[in-house]
Amino acid sequence: MIRKEILIFIVCLLTAFILWIVHQLNQTYIRPYHFNTNITQIPNIYEKDSDSIHLKITVKGSGLKIILLENYFPEKINIPFNKLKKLNKKGLFLIRTQSILENKSFPVKIKITELQPDTISIQLKSKKKK
Repeated sequence: MIRKEILIFIVCLLTAFILWIVHQLNQTYIRPYHFNTNITQIPNIYEKDSDSIHLKITVKGSGLKIILLENYFPEKINIPFNKLKKLNKKGLFLIRTQSILENKSFPVKIKITELQPDTISIQLKSKKKK
């Protein structure tokens, strides 16, 4: 039979371990992630119907959200063209972080601290003279 002192020690050790896990899940972490994204629904006046981009995002969140993000992180995210912000007439567009966070394939609400590249270039079709 297990002695009473050993049983009390095991209960205290288990309690300390559970409290340590809860503490670790409540801390804030910053992690980088890489994924592919497709810009969809590009209007006909531009050269491409869709554009594929490799993005690097840096997120900041609690340990629990980071665990959920790592387990359910999508391989590819589709961003509609109308969620981009036009910067100038040369075809530069800003990718908004909200367009990634509002995406249904993105598993959790988390803060994006950095997005690279944050601008993309989509050129207008050139008019051909006959």
